Amino acid sequence: MTSELEHAEELGEHIAHEEGRHALLAPVELIEDEFTHKTKARRIAESVLSVSVVLIMFAFIIPRLFDAEYRDVFEKFSQLDGRAVLALFVAWFGSMWTYWSFMTRTLPGLRTAQAGVLNLSGSAVANVVPFGGAVGVGATYGQCMSWGFAPPQVTVSILVSGVWNVFSKLAFPAVALVCVALRGKNLRQLDLAALVGLTVLVAAISVFWLIVRSEHAASVIDASFERIWNGTRRLYGREPNRRSRHAVVEFRRKIVGLVRQHWMALTIWMVAYKVSSFVLQLLCVRALGITELGWVEVLAAYTFGELLTTIPLTPSGVGFVEAGSAGIMVAFGTPNEAALAAVFLFRGFTYLFEIPAGGLAWLIWATRRSWRREINS
Repeated sequence: MTSELEHAEELGEHIAHEEGRHALLAPVELIEDEFTHKTKARRIAESVLSVSVVLIMFAFIIPRLFDAEYRDVFEKFSQLDGRAVLALFVAWFGSMWTYWSFMTRTLPGLRTAQAGVLNLSGSAVANVVPFGGAVGVGATYGQCMSWGFAPPQVTVSILVSGVWNVFSKLAFPAVALVCVALRGKNLRQLDLAALVGLTVLVAAISVFWLIVRSEHAASVIDASFERIWNGTRRLYGREPNRRSRHAVVEFRRKIVGLVRQHWMALTIWMVAYKVSSFVLQLLCVRALGITELGWVEVLAAYTFGELLTTIPLTPSGVGFVEAGSAGIMVAFGTPNEAALAAVFLFRGFTYLFEIPAGGLAWLIWATRRSWRREINS
């Protein structure tokens, strides 16, 4: 992770100095770097694997799994009128605004408008590159450094936002499980995902709290992590990796100040983002006239889909999210075509629409000279 951040920082420093027409090539440079940074064989294998998985999921697995024709699914969109579409766009923007507000807490001094540009432009390139999470990181460094933020500040923002995003993806399935149980319903797929998520969440939060609370605890965890990591490497006949030494202590040193000062605001805005994103999915369900699902069942589908976005085989879990979320809705009694239509509509906002919106965000970054600042040392 450290080496990836260092490489992204170097790439970001180059991008930060670009302006105007030349800056519009930054997304291309990021994608080219993501591919050239790997061996040719690995690059080809990852691309072929990712594209193949997407094609198989949408061409074969999803139609057969749901026994549905896509023309029947897309016919459901005829129920949408202009007011419904406008309401969905407003809900989408409101959801994104809460996340941009969260981002401004991870990087004090960042404006909400800048956070929007940062989020959308990074998501756009990451959404089209298989195994391309590093692309978004490079974009974050480049844009933030062009606005005067020093690399250490950007690193802290990336690390802290990553921690809160992981915690939220693990926590919400547990919340959904409780809500579903209170409604007297049972769904084995969600139960398993929620229990696994809850177990990992409790363990992760406990370890994270110990790291932030005490440098001594961080040192103990660091040593334990190094023993486990290098012990695993020895099992495969590899030499111990000394670069992992003091990684946890270094991580604590970078983030402890921001976390102690802003953990409450970070948590509140992250919860607001997740709730507003869930509301968007609920509105997509209602806009298509689906009445079989209550808000609890939609919450279950939403949280399960959020977990599936972490699958790295395809960008943002494309294919897996659609199948998983729609599967939860069908299990709760929604007709197959309607469930797929609702999920496709939601993903249209949260995945597809981010690509052209990200292109506009790159244009704003490239031409907004008033935002440009020298890096504060």
